[in-house]
Amino acid sequence: MIARRYIYILLCLLLAMPLNAQKAKRSTKTTQKAKPVKVDKKKQLQQQKAEAERQRKLQQQKAQQLNKNIRTNLDSLLILDHQITRQGKSIDSLNGEMGSMQMRIDTLEAQLKLLQKQLEQRKSRYAHALRQQRRAKSIQQRLTFIFSADNFSQLLRRMRYIREYITYQRAQGQLIKEKQAEVTQTHNQLLDARATMQVNLNTMEQKKKALQGMKSACQTKADFLNKNLANVQQQIADYQKKEQALSAQIDKLIQEEIEAERKRRAEAEAKRRAEEAMRKAAAEAEAKRKAQKAQNNQKSQTTRKNQKTQNHRNNQNNNQVTPLFSYSTDSKLSSSFSSNKGRLPMPVTGGYNVVGHYGRYTPPGLPGVVLVNKGIDIRAQAGASARAIFDGEVTGVFQYGGGYIVMLRHGRYISVYSGLRSVQVAKGQSVKTRSTLGSIGTDNDGHYTLHFQLRNETQELNPELWVR
Repeated sequence: MIARRYIYILLCLLLAMPLNAQKAKRSTKTTQKAKPVKVDKKKQLQQQKAEAERQRKLQQQKAQQLNKNIRTNLDSLLILDHQITRQGKSIDSLNGEMGSMQMRIDTLEAQLKLLQKQLEQRKSRYAHALRQQRRAKSIQQRLTFIFSADNFSQLLRRMRYIREYITYQRAQGQLIKEKQAEVTQTHNQLLDARATMQVNLNTMEQKKKALQGMKSACQTKADFLNKNLANVQQQIADYQKKEQALSAQIDKLIQEEIEAERKRRAEAEAKRRAEEAMRKAAAEAEAKRKAQKAQNNQKSQTTRKNQKTQNHRNNQNNNQVTPLFSYSTDSKLSSSFSSNKGRLPMPVTGGYNVVGHYGRYTPPGLPGVVLVNKGIDIRAQAGASARAIFDGEVTGVFQYGGGYIVMLRHGRYISVYSGLRSVQVAKGQSVKTRSTLGSIGTDNDGHYTLHFQLRNETQELNPELWVR
């Protein structure tokens, strides 16, 4: 009985234990849920703000890098386009040389065949002469032939025949040597021409490979720019605004220079006419005075009148005033300038690349992009200088956009050099071809770039057709 009672108590305890454990767990969970959670909202907002600022700077850096890559690729595209054009011209020129070389080779081959034919003919004649000589094997036979003549006259003819025959043989041998020398010389010339032709062919192949590489690189850059066409157009729009402002300023300066030149010439012409009128009035007054005086001396009137007329003509020639600006000198300078079209030196020292062409054009591979330029933009090396393309006079030195603009007049023609960091000339100074005007400054991207324009008075000219 006692054992059963203990067993019953033990079972009750075992059944009561899980229930108490569940209650303890529930009590613990209830306690945890009831505990309040503290959140630092200020710190969280600061972290969010810092992250947003970091993302903004990151996006700004990416945009700046993209714009830089766009400018670099656009410049490279224009440089490659210029190089492709020059390479194409070089290949065309080499093609022309190779065509002339091929004609020379064909001519030499024809000459060689003719000379070889003539050489064979002369050898044949010489061989015939040798066979004839074998028939008269010895001097004794020749003497027998001479002295067997019927008379003295026949003897002389036979002697002359022997001499002429020997001379003929020697001449044939000499002719064969000369013809052989001609054949050898022509053959050597042909070999040299073929070697030169092979060198030209190898050069042509290298140029074509280089051209293909340029075109491939050009297409790669064009593809990159087309992917970012919106950014490209925005950058070009900004560039065009600056370009238009610069061109407008240059137009204004040129117009002012032209008006000032016309005013100076008009003043010089007015001064010349006034002085001429004064000389005429003085001459008329002198003539009247002399005529009055001549009435008192009738006998010497004719002589005095002729002398006075001659003196008057001499005075007119001696006292004639030269205008401040000589139209003949101006025309001569203009004519000399225009005769050098295509041969004028580039307006920069050292190596260069044209990164902006004249006129309205579309860069290769960018059909949606249009560029407009009144001159050309020349990328030069660090430390490069701008130089005069021809003899002329400095008509203006102006400051613009943190740099300098220099204008030169060459008769009717005007050359403009913009983007100089410093200048070495002054207004009114005469300069010679290739004279240094100043050092080239840097653009917004840190490149040494010269903007160059050329005018015939107000008419815009394409500088690329004038310089080389």
